[in-house]
Amino acid sequence: MNAKISVIVPIYKVEPYIRKCVESICSQTCTELEILLVDDGSPDGCGKICDEYASGDPRIKVFHISNSGQSHARNVGLRAASGEYIGFVDGDDWISSDMYEKLLSCAVSQGAEIVECNFQGRKETLPDRMEDGQKLVMSGREAITRQLDARKASRYPSTSVWSKLFKREVIADLGFPDGRIHEEYAFLCEAFLNTEKYVYLNECLYNRTLRGDSTTAEKFSRRTLDKIYVFRLRNRLLEARGEKELLSLARQREYELLLWSAVRAHNAGMDRERREIEDMIDARQSEIRKSGMPLKKKLQYGVYFVSKKLYYRLRKG
Repeated sequence: MNAKISVIVPIYKVEPYIRKCVESICSQTCTELEILLVDDGSPDGCGKICDEYASGDPRIKVFHISNSGQSHARNVGLRAASGEYIGFVDGDDWISSDMYEKLLSCAVSQGAEIVECNFQGRKETLPDRMEDGQKLVMSGREAITRQLDARKASRYPSTSVWSKLFKREVIADLGFPDGRIHEEYAFLCEAFLNTEKYVYLNECLYNRTLRGDSTTAEKFSRRTLDKIYVFRLRNRLLEARGEKELLSLARQREYELLLWSAVRAHNAGMDRERREIEDMIDARQSEIRKSGMPLKKKLQYGVYFVSKKLYYRLRKG
């Protein structure tokens, strides 16, 4: 088990957390690591802290770049990675000491291109009942189907890259959409389409720091519309690959996102963004009505199409 793993860490304004993060990676029981710290122009002391760690550990490489966002920082790490396997850790999180040993062992023994573990710090109740340590094996296509199908609420596969270990060849030619947040949806879709076998390991090996100022926790803003862009990027990918069934599911998720976003924009008093989203919905009204969305969502759209004002009033708060 001598395969080298490249661990990519995008870093921006996480000074209170970065030492715990880096030390958790450096102390992995799987020592054949390349640790790529990408300082995304962080205005605090993160850059100096990264250099400090690099001076004491030859496995660490530091990249100082101008602030361009997490997507670009991850792309910088991807281009520099030389490992047979690639993992991601966010700069404000930390990992169990045996996380990469266990994920790598699972990947090698199962012949899997993507392996994922459970994680601490979920924002919602786990929908699956599973024994600790249980492994589930499926095709990459089945994994992305589970991720896209709104009827299959599940802890796996997650929509994040940081709980996973990827074999290099399934993501070597991919990239995250520069300058966008919620960038992982399209990336993971393509990675799973490139994958023959995916394994989920039900062990909590990754630990999230739930911050009120994180990207995923921020209030609705114009940047939140990036998610619509990334969903459409995923749709174009599936269409280009001729994946009709997956495309149908992905479009349903886009329609759900549009309606959710319209409500969030309305409640935030962002009239310009609300109108933009309403225009997107109006342009797709015929497709939306014919889609295979769950009944609850169809009924919500039914109210919306009858009266936007009524729908917003019902969804106020």
